[in-house]
Parts: sequence; C-alpha cells; structure tokens
Amino acid sequence: MRFFFVLASTVLVMLCQLSCSPDDEQTEIENPITGELLTGFNAAPLLGDVVLENMYEDEARKLTDKTPVQIVTVLEGTSRVVLQARFRGVRYLDLGFPLYECELMDESIEAMGGIARGMSGSPVGPPGRIMGALAYGQSFGKAPSRFLVTSIDAMEATIDYQTFGEVLEAVPVPAAPAVGINATYTPVKTPVMISGIQPHTLQELSSHLTDSRYSFVELFAAPGGVLAAPPIGASLKLAAGDMIGTAAVTGDIVNIVGYGTVTQVYDDKFVAFGHPLFADGKSALPVYRAVVNGIIPNLIASYKSVSHYGKPIGRITKDLAPAIVGELGAPPPTIPVKVSYHPANSTTAIEKHHRVAYGQEGFISMVAAGTLGALRMESSNGTVDGTVTLQFQETDIVYTEPFRSASPSAPTDVLIKVDQIVRSFADTLSNSAGKATLKAVSISMTDTPQIAKADISEVIAPEEVMPGESVTVSITLVPHWSTAGAERTIQREVTLEVPEDFPAGEANINVAASAFDLFGGFGDLGALGPPPGAIPDFGFDFDPFGDEEEKPVPTNLDELIKQMEEDQMDPGLITVTLTPPGLGGFPGLPPDFLPPEGLLPPEGFLPPEDGKMPEEGEENGNDDGEIPGDFPLPEGFPGLDALGIPEEVEPPEPVEVELIIDGFIVTGSRDATIIIKGEEMGDGMAPVEGEVHIKPVEEE
Repeated sequence: MRFFFVLASTVLVMLCQLSCSPDDEQTEIENPITGELLTGFNAAPLLGDVVLENMYEDEARKLTDKTPVQIVTVLEGTSRVVLQARFRGVRYLDLGFPLYECELMDESIEAMGGIARGMSGSPVGPPGRIMGALAYGQSFGKAPSRFLVTSIDAMEATIDYQTFGEVLEAVPVPAAPAVGINATYTPVKTPVMISGIQPHTLQELSSHLTDSRYSFVELFAAPGGVLAAPPIGASLKLAAGDMIGTAAVTGDIVNIVGYGTVTQVYDDKFVAFGHPLFADGKSALPVYRAVVNGIIPNLIASYKSVSHYGKPIGRITKDLAPAIVGELGAPPPTIPVKVSYHPANSTTAIEKHHRVAYGQEGFISMVAAGTLGALRMESSNGTVDGTVTLQFQETDIVYTEPFRSASPSAPTDVLIKVDQIVRSFADTLSNSAGKATLKAVSISMTDTPQIAKADISEVIAPEEVMPGESVTVSITLVPHWSTAGAERTIQREVTLEVPEDFPAGEANINVAASAFDLFGGFGDLGALGPPPGAIPDFGFDFDPFGDEEEKPVPTNLDELIKQMEEDQMDPGLITVTLTPPGLGGFPGLPPDFLPPEGLLPPEGFLPPEDGKMPEEGEENGNDDGEIPGDFPLPEGFPGLDALGIPEEVEPPEPVEVELIIDGFIVTGSRDATIIIKGEEMGDGMAPVEGEVHIKPVEEE
C-alpha cells in the first residue's frame, strides 16, 4: 500500500558571506543608496549590472581567519544588498567538496533572526568576488550567526555533470560523491510556499512526506499565485544575488514553489541554492523571478516572505548536492491536472486547473487534496466518491480507477488514494513494466455528508440441502444511520449452486466484505495509514489474500494497465463462500471405521502426559514417539483404497459468488452452517460432530 504519497517542499538556505584576502587588494563594490531604502537595516542596495568574479578553492584556501567577506542577497523587494561577514576557515564534512565557515557581522540582520531560510544560494566572498553560496546554518543559533558556504568550484562542476536520468539515455559515467551533513550545521532550508492549503491541513499532509528528498525543504502554508506584472524597478536580467522561485505546481488553488537565491550566472545558465532542492538529479522545474516581502523572525530560523511574478524565465535542469542548475529561455513542458469537485450542497461541479512539473508527479495527490480541502470549507465527516483518469504519452489506452472513502479527514484520504494510483505508473520503483509519461490527469470527486458504510449483520441459509440443488442465502446489512432508509436495513439474496459431487456433511457458508480482515486488523499504520475513524477503501486494486491463480508479470505499459484494471475491487463487494465439510475440505474416513486388530491399544492403556510411548519393559514409559522404519504392519491392515480413500485426492473446490452493494463501503463477516445430505445419510460422509460410528474391518 500504502505509498504515498506524497508531497511538496523547497529548501530555504541561509545567507553566507564571502571572505576576502588581506594580502591582495580587492575590488570594492559601489553601493549608492537610492530610492528603495530598507528601514532598520544597515545593508546598502547594490545597483547596476555588477559582475562578481569567481574565487576558486586554491585561492580561497589562502584567506586568513577573520578576513572580511560579503553576502549579496535580497531582503526587501527585488533589490540586492550587501551584508557584512567574515571568513573563519575551511571545513570538511564528507560532502565530497570543502565548505567555508563564515560568521555574520551585521547586527541589524542578527536582530531579525540572523541567517534566514531563502538566503541559500546567496553569493559569499570578498568584495567583488564569489567564493561560493550560503548553504548551511545553525538552528536555534545566537549571534554571531555562523554558516557554511558551498564552494563555487563544486557548484560550477554541476553544470557539466551528467545526471542519472541522463545516463539512461547516454553512456554511463561515474556517479557524484554522496552528501553527508554534519549534525552541527543543517541546510538553510528552502522555504516551499504552498497556497490553497490550510495550516492545520498542511501539518497533517506533511506527515506523509517522510522521504529523504524533502530534507532540504520546509513547507509553509501561505497566500500564493503569480503576480500579474513585475514590481517597479525589477531587472530584466538575472544576476548573482537575485531571488528565484522554482515551481513544482502552479494553478488556480494549489501553488507549490520553492524560493532561493542565485549564486552565479554563466551566459544562459546559472547555479543557485548551494545545496539540493529535492536532490532529483535530472530536473524540469519552471523558474520564476521572485520578490521578497521582508524577513519573518522565527525561534528556530527566520525565513523570507517571498512570492514569484510574471511568466517563467527558464527551467531547472539539474538538482544536485552542491547546487541546482538552471537554464534561461523557454520553460519546460508540464502535466495538466484538472480537478472537478461536486459538493452535496451544489447542483454543479466546480472545476479547477493546475500544472505539475515532470519529475514531481508525487505532488498530483497534493493538488487533489488541497483543492478538496479549499473548496470544502469545513472539516466534517462524510463520504468522497472519486475517479482518477490518467493519459499517457506512450499509449492511447486511458486508465481510470475509482475510489471511495468515509472519513473525518477527507483531504488525507484523497491524498493517500490518488498518490497510490499515480505512483503505480509514475514511480520507477513501483512500475517495472514500462515507461509511463503522464500526458494529462483528471480527478473528479463527489462529496456527501452521509457515511456510506454498511455492516454485515445476519446470514440466513437452509438447514440442509442435497448436492446438485440451489441454495438461497439471505444477507442482512445495517447501514450507517445517515444513509439508512425507512426499513433501517438492506436485504439481499444470492444463490449458490451446489455441485453434484459436493461432499456430504456439515458445510460452512461465509459472507465477508472484500477487505474484512484488513479493516482494523493492522492497527495503527502510522503516516501511511488512514486517519483515525476512517472507513478506508483499501484500494480497488489491492487484494490482501493474493490471487487464486498466478498472473503473468506485465512486460509493457499496456499489459500493466490491463492488469490493474482486472485487479480493481469495489469497496461494496461481498463474497459468499460455501466451504466443503471435513478437515480442510478432505472427505474424511468412511463411517463406522474400526482399525484392524493389533493397532488398538491394550485395554486400560492411558497415554502418558508427555505424549510419548512407553519404552520396552516400562508401563506408560517414554520414547521419541516415532514408529521405526521397519515396524511391521499387522496382517490384514487395509490400504487407503480399502478405507475408501483414494491415494491421490483433489480437495473439493469451495463454491463462491459475489455481490456488490452499490455506493457503500461494506465491513464485517458472518457465517452460517448448512448440512449437505448424501443419498443415504451417513454414506460417504464424515460423522456429524459428537457422533462416532465404528465397525470392525472384515478379514479376507
């Protein structure tokens, strides 16, 4: 099950300052103070097309402790400013590349909480130079704030690095070194602003985002949307220190955008953040310009209030340990996602449209859950009937799967189910059959306040029946009071055809819901389980008991779609099973069977308490309880054929029929007993419980 889900976040990295060498004269940056003043900050605006020169590792290593450096970032609006810091040394944290430790020296910024989420990627270095990007900081830190800078060498190397996604279509290349983060410093996380999600809902949904790919981001519920026009004075060019937004989702309600700072620009390419966003390797996120609406203090770590504006200016192509790599120009293609919501208090459905970036298909479930939560306007019990429709680029076959859930947390249920369906195709670990590139997604949901569940209450069947006859089984269900009719119960009848060769004896009729053994049987499933009080649909495509017959493994997308369609299971499904009598369905011994003389224990013999047979010469002694291999059977001991038991017996097949209670989630299980009569009662059937019929075997 299960996988959900999941779902959105971006990394907000703290401001980092560049160090400068006292031995070499540095180029000073002119910072004329005009127009857009920052009240309460000592930082000076950085105007004009200032070009910062790279300072590579061999030169940065020559810097001495406490060398002054600068941080270039945006604190308000779109204007870049310069903050003062100092270099404290070169550090190694098993990242595959060195980091530079720096110390913030700006009291006004310290007063606002120091290094803030969203500063990650801010260029750091001596005046006019870039050593690297502010990337890691300290949570709950006190002034002077310390932070770590990812070297520009490592970030620049990501431009030509071949990602695993590209390796699938090219000649293999060595992998990049893995990233490890010292516990003293944590990523200055990229703030991911999610619009259309209420704060309490976000906290609930984010509990499903346990994947390590969300380690560099932090989710914020915030107002969203794209500004119609750029702010006054915004530059048309992208430069070091500018704020950008990387969009996983954009749309009418849900927008999931991560914000950070550009470190350096190389013609039509740029590097940013100084750490990964989702560490996806190959990426295809649209990039927007962004405006800062101030810094919001926070006990753990402050963060920038940011929003994006205008149209996309390019795309993120790589998401790696040292940095994200972007390319200016045309935006990447995205997946159109249409969500239709039909509430019980309206005669028409509400339709909303979104676009999800390729590689971020896990956020499709967040779009569905967020849209439902926003349009529903209340948290109350109810039933959601939904349908997910997927179209693919690789095939013309359209896959459609329904779901139903009754829950106090409808958005969470929708998130889990939609994520499960989409992941079956989009996740390369879940889908081994064939590449499935989503072309379009449509999700429809009907929301009602009634609790559409029904419990199996009673099963009535005839007391006895002859083989070859039909058996009518009456089933009574008790629905939730909110959906119950005037008669308060639901009555259904099914007919079982008893085969001519069905063995005689006491048989069992079991009436069970499709997911009976699972509902409440697993206990608390944690973040992947349904919310408390939910009556879940465990998946139309989820068979907890396995298939009776082995199915072929799908080898392409068309076969996978066909198999998933066959595996769909309605939550209103009831299975009625007639199980043959006997032990495990075995026909049993002939009536009145008596073992031959010589196999009966002597009169007055009592088995020992430990179950072992007596040793030779001992009364009720102990041995290993096994019959020796050369133990002779008494003369006249009959074989299986003489006992009426074939040597190879195929156990009789149970009789099974299915019934669907439309529009309900059925729970529970009930049993009834029925006597299958032989032509002559007792002939060829196992003894009725409590009766023993024994007769001696005639000797030849």
